[in-house]
Amino acid sequence: MNKHYFIAIKIPKELAAAIIQERDKTNLHRTHKILPVAEDLHITLYYLGHVADGILQQIIHSLNRLEWESFELKTSGVAHFGNEATPRVVYTSLEKSDSLQLLQQKIVQLLSNFIEVQKTNDFTAHITMAKKWASLESLNLKAFNLSDVVFDVLSFSIFTVNVNRSPRYEEICTVKWRRGENNGPTS
Repeated sequence: MNKHYFIAIKIPKELAAAIIQERDKTNLHRTHKILPVAEDLHITLYYLGHVADGILQQIIHSLNRLEWESFELKTSGVAHFGNEATPRVVYTSLEKSDSLQLLQQKIVQLLSNFIEVQKTNDFTAHITMAKKWASLESLNLKAFNLSDVVFDVLSFSIFTVNVNRSPRYEEICTVKWRRGENNGPTS
């Protein structure tokens, strides 16, 4: 079976634990088929799918040379994709971030040099808590009460998907924000 890859921002451990703790107060474990473990929580920047090894190495090399600035993100409650009564995805939402949008656009632009990309303007940054509706029971998120959390984004990663393991997502490469050489103190 071909390996599939995606580019994402890993969620800090403390935030991931808090999201799982709040999710466990809801009935998502009864309404959805897939509930990611804390180690798998992330913000997808681009889903690559299957990519040949040689192309993947070129993408990794180019991503490591990408210029971008670190930034902060802030969680903003819970939301969903799909029908309100039977949403296909339930997620922790994030406040709008121009820096995140810019990073995602830079990544898509870079990828277009190597693969055919789907350029859409409907990127919605989110942290998936549950997906694949599977219930006759009504969704109840009233008990989900995650305080808004601010966290720094200093890196993003390429992950591969291991469908038969938990955690499912394996980090194969991390791209760290590099402070510019001229950003240090001057004397």
